[in-house]
Amino acid sequence: MRIRHSLFEILRFPLEVLFVAAVLLGIGNLLSNPVFGIAGFINNDYAELFAEILIRTGQFLIVNFPLFFMIRLVSRKTGSATTVISAAAGYAVFLVTTMYLANGNLPDTAFSSILGISISSTSVESLSASAHYPLQTGIFGPLLISFISLSCYTKTKKKDEYGILGFIAPDTTCTILTLFWSFLAGIAFSFVWPFIIYIIEDIISFISVDTTNPVNLSLYGILNRLLGVMNLGALIRQPFWYTSAGGTWTSMSGTAIEGDVNVWTAQLSGSVLTSQAGRFFTPYYVLNIFAMPALIWAMYSLYTDKAERRRIRIAAILATFASLLTGSLLPLEIVLLLLCPLLFAFHLAYTGFLYGLMQGLHIYLGYNSTGTSTLTALPGTLPEMLSYLSHPALQKSLIGVLIIGLISAAVYFAVTRFYFRHLAADVFKTGEKEALIQETMEAAGGIENIRLTQSSISRLTLSLYEPDKLQIDKLRSLGIFRIYETRAGVNICLGASSTMVKNGIDQAMRNATRTVNTDSSEERQ
Repeated sequence: MRIRHSLFEILRFPLEVLFVAAVLLGIGNLLSNPVFGIAGFINNDYAELFAEILIRTGQFLIVNFPLFFMIRLVSRKTGSATTVISAAAGYAVFLVTTMYLANGNLPDTAFSSILGISISSTSVESLSASAHYPLQTGIFGPLLISFISLSCYTKTKKKDEYGILGFIAPDTTCTILTLFWSFLAGIAFSFVWPFIIYIIEDIISFISVDTTNPVNLSLYGILNRLLGVMNLGALIRQPFWYTSAGGTWTSMSGTAIEGDVNVWTAQLSGSVLTSQAGRFFTPYYVLNIFAMPALIWAMYSLYTDKAERRRIRIAAILATFASLLTGSLLPLEIVLLLLCPLLFAFHLAYTGFLYGLMQGLHIYLGYNSTGTSTLTALPGTLPEMLSYLSHPALQKSLIGVLIIGLISAAVYFAVTRFYFRHLAADVFKTGEKEALIQETMEAAGGIENIRLTQSSISRLTLSLYEPDKLQIDKLRSLGIFRIYETRAGVNICLGASSTMVKNGIDQAMRNATRTVNTDSSEERQ
């Protein structure tokens, strides 16, 4: 829990950048995508240029978000530029090593030109046949390099300047050690990571045997969102979106078209929606337009401080518009994973349920696109759904998505509030919640020292009569990563359990007041 809470607090800023990137990408897509009609209405080169800038910027930030996480992690932990430089150099060595040593027979989606690293010609005979790229390890590679860099920094801080290598500065030693261990990590990943790829390939083969089976579609939905959070979504999306694994269709001219995206786009342009194209995208409309906005406002409703709610309201409105217009699943899913894994597990299960349900009811709304990007694609947005209103053949699907979406919104709102109020701590009723409440009150100087409590989705705020009685060390022993003072009181970053602890303290304060009143009444009698 402490690791998750600390990671959430450290990565809040990169998550906000990721959210901004999704907004930039969505606005650019909204302005330039001919499907929405805005590009044709404006018909201006400068508008097209502005849209392209937004799209390219958003794509770069989203594709490289694991790198930004790594930089934030190593800089926040030490506050030193040494770890940032060491981690960046170590990550480069890691990528280059995997580029040279990884098995070239892996699928194309297992590789990516990360930061432009690639080789098209080499004197190494075994690699001279074609271009080569580093392994796409998603978030795992940067996390490993972060650990290596931080470990090397900690070790070199204790370096003896009069030792045999005393002439080398500690910062330089840290970088050298990081490069060495990153090189070994690259070797290990080059031989171990392919087994992970093979497992995913086996799952893809199992799903593709019968993509009309609701169970197979459910499995696809769960794996799609899980890999997406790890920045590995291309592994499962590329085969189903753009190859025969996602279905095939022969046009009136006799052209064979493969992949769910390509088939849907071709059929829509010819007004011949005769197959089950779109089944890999329909739940996106429910999640982006209904479920995620409900989750956002459920979280907003958990802010008890009125001033804080006024401050966060604008952010909630912007996040809602981002979900409706651009789709913001990735940042929100990462927040769920770090802050409340049980709620993230519910989200995965519900996503799988939606895929199976839509397939069982034969409700299909696809993704109309001629692009080939999977990491930065924006399927399931409100503008795209509205563009389908003019297609009579899609009326049943549109009504089905609307009904299921409204039900899903109610489910997400209720489950989110229930989780934070009742399940965020001590799911198995071991007494951990009561112990956490009691120890928090003791660290605050006792229940009699607490004047007022407020909470949000990740913070508990205590207004104390005597702030000097607050025991910081005791709070840190509870696994609390960050504690700081504000005008409202002391902010304690308890994570998802903040609401439950606040309610527990409030109940204890009411019980104490009731006891005092009862004692006073007995004395008067």
